Amino acid sequence: MFKSEIVEIDGVFVGVVIQTRHDGARVFRAIHEWLRPLNGQIMSSLQEARNSATGQFRRRRVASCLAPVAS
Repeated sequence: MFKSEIVEIDGVFVGVVIQTRHDGARVFRAIHEWLRPLNGQIMSSLQEARNSATGQFRRRRVASCLAPVAS
């Protein structure tokens, strides 16, 4: 491992991006359950990882707010 960066979205710790190769590629490790589909994906940059994680996290947040409440 060469470098790791914490990924937070709206104050929530959602994962970590780890650079393990000399070519700069990074692997996303999901911590938050909403981002499990991204777990293990290879990203070309930290910014790409943050953008992907942010988009997915915010879509799931909106979807969870719109879900009907069981009574």
